Amino acid sequence: MIRIQPGSFLTLHYRLAGPDGADVVNTFGGKPATLSLGAGQLAPALEQRLVGLEEGARQAFDVPPGDAFGP
Repeated sequence: MIRIQPGSFLTLHYRLAGPDGADVVNTFGGKPATLSLGAGQLAPALEQRLVGLEEGARQAFDVPPGDAFGP
């Protein structure tokens, strides 16, 4: 199994929502995002949650405001 690690090049769909559940970013209706883990394209707290996941994994997680984009 291939696992995501720092420096991995990823293509993924993701959704970020605010506390009210409204989408801030949602790639599921179009093309997936492509990024390099560790290049600053996602908040560090989000990248940390991706590290160790297996290729092809589907994962949902809540990130407290102070860990994501501030209070």
